[in-house]
Amino acid sequence: MSDKQFTLPRGIRDIEPDEMAKRNWVYERIREMFRRYAFQEMEPATLEELRTLEAKSGPAIKDEIYWFNDKAGRSIGLRFDLTVGMARMVAGRSDLPEPIKLACIGGNWRYDEPQFGRYRYFTQWDAEIFGSDDPTADAEAVALSMDILSNVGLKEFEVRISNRKVIQGFVESLGLKSQEKIEAVFRTVDKSRKISAEAVKTELRSAGLESNVIDSLVEFISIQDKPASVLEKISEVQTRSEEAKLGYTQLVLLADALQGLGKLDRCLFDMSVVRGIGYYDGIVFEAFDKGGEEVGAVLGGGRYDRLCGVYGKRSIPATGVAGGIERLLISLEKADVLPKHKEVGTVFVAAVNDEVRQHTLSIAAKLRDARIPSDVDVKRKSLAKQLEYANSLGIPYALIVGPQELKSGQFKLRDMKKRTEETLTLDEIITRISRMPSE
Repeated sequence: MSDKQFTLPRGIRDIEPDEMAKRNWVYERIREMFRRYAFQEMEPATLEELRTLEAKSGPAIKDEIYWFNDKAGRSIGLRFDLTVGMARMVAGRSDLPEPIKLACIGGNWRYDEPQFGRYRYFTQWDAEIFGSDDPTADAEAVALSMDILSNVGLKEFEVRISNRKVIQGFVESLGLKSQEKIEAVFRTVDKSRKISAEAVKTELRSAGLESNVIDSLVEFISIQDKPASVLEKISEVQTRSEEAKLGYTQLVLLADALQGLGKLDRCLFDMSVVRGIGYYDGIVFEAFDKGGEEVGAVLGGGRYDRLCGVYGKRSIPATGVAGGIERLLISLEKADVLPKHKEVGTVFVAAVNDEVRQHTLSIAAKLRDARIPSDVDVKRKSLAKQLEYANSLGIPYALIVGPQELKSGQFKLRDMKKRTEETLTLDEIITRISRMPSE
């Protein structure tokens, strides 16, 4: 036998059963909110033509993703997020009634440097609303995000909201006209929560900004407070350009909509939130776990009204949000809210001897037909070894089958945790277990 070690590529890992059980628990609670907010779930293609991915993020994206030439010589890329595929699909479907509300939970690939909470293959949940330019749609995305975090048990979080139109208007009023330079400023501002104020100033100086411009900008992006307070502080920005005025009005309407949804009290307006990706062009937001900010934002999103136009003849407004499952799991582990149980059978049907093994299969089939997860011995172990195995997996009940039990129609149901037994008919066992609350 070869002693060669087979290892995974860097930044790629297996998801083992214990973690998968936790993920499935989280997925179901996220999907519950998708349903409550009337999103239709779908999954965009995992492979795209490279030009489709470049259309969103530019040719430089090749350095950050997995791409290759296939056997026909076509340049193909693995999806790096879920938004691109959704936008491409919607842009080609003029028959869909608007607004179009789509959601997905799926895996993505990026050739990033692996680090804490970040892998080269990762999973995101994503929800997008296409066809509305009203800030009420943005409020729906924010409210959905907050309800997802609450539904998975994360209580101490905050949502920080801004509008790139407002910040762009302010930056342009400082004399910056080049969009390339403005995007460089946005990328630095996007990092301002992760690096020191002095590091922010150093990067801005490297981008060619004068000291007085830097001081004004740093002062502006430090504005963060309850929405009413921030709107008052930035009210003069709307006089600087039509775009800034529109952005300010959108924030006012967003605050009103969030108030109507009962979510405004947990939101902050924060002028340092810009989302570093250039396709955002309006309201943007991020949510942070207040008990574990070292993981960064647990979700983020915003408005991207121009993206669909890149992929089709029609350009329709859009807004949405996405969150990383890996980062969310870190926060949930720290908050100790994830379930402790494994995804195993509820009942182990144990055979006393070989004579009754065929009957254990029939009983397990009846339990499964009654929607009770059940397991059986497939290694012809002794009864003691079967019970030891069931206990090691955390299966809560064992149904013991022997000649006497088959003759009487009364079976021993053992509670593996309490180490107690009851003698019941199979129908009584099915009724008893079916009525038990799930963990």
